[in-house]
Amino acid sequence: MIKCNVNVIGKVYRPVELKEDRNGNPFVTFGISVELKDKQESKSIDISVASDGEDNSVLSLKSGDRVKLTGVLTFRKREDTVYYNFSAEKVQKIGQEEDSISGKIQFKGTVGNKDIQECQGKKGAFRVFDAYSSEKVDADKFAFIWVHFIDFSEECPEWLVPRAKIEAEGALEFQVFNGKVGISCRVESLAPWKKDNAKQ
Repeated sequence: MIKCNVNVIGKVYRPVELKEDRNGNPFVTFGISVELKDKQESKSIDISVASDGEDNSVLSLKSGDRVKLTGVLTFRKREDTVYYNFSAEKVQKIGQEEDSISGKIQFKGTVGNKDIQECQGKKGAFRVFDAYSSEKVDADKFAFIWVHFIDFSEECPEWLVPRAKIEAEGALEFQVFNGKVGISCRVESLAPWKKDNAKQ
């Protein structure tokens, strides 16, 4: 499970469409593009947005408008493509603020096979590791989304080992390297994930 409570600033690229859910309640969908920057590289990602269909300010949006969204960002992976989906609680038309995604990530999943790497920085010791969340996409097929974790807590917990089940929360960050986008978490809380029969 990966769930991100964030603010997003980007540009509308896919016009607003008014739809109804299975219960007949109105909602709107539209697409925004967000340019992610990391050191010398940048890459634009497309985010599919769903919002309340009774908000006239949303219905009036058009391609090229810049918006600030507040809500929940989630990820889905099919083959080698990651899709970004956003459930908007608030949509605001804005001026020329810089593209960004900022907020918190909540994660439940499994640490990878590699050892936990202990590092030393200017502000002291820290550790880095990667973990994945899985989603069943077919009878015998899973999709895996990896997250890179940076943990500045004083000591490494004894239970934090390769293949451990974890739940973590922290600041959401993105990296761009060789044209690919990576998801990171600057850890604020970390604990064993004790859910029975966990499939993540």
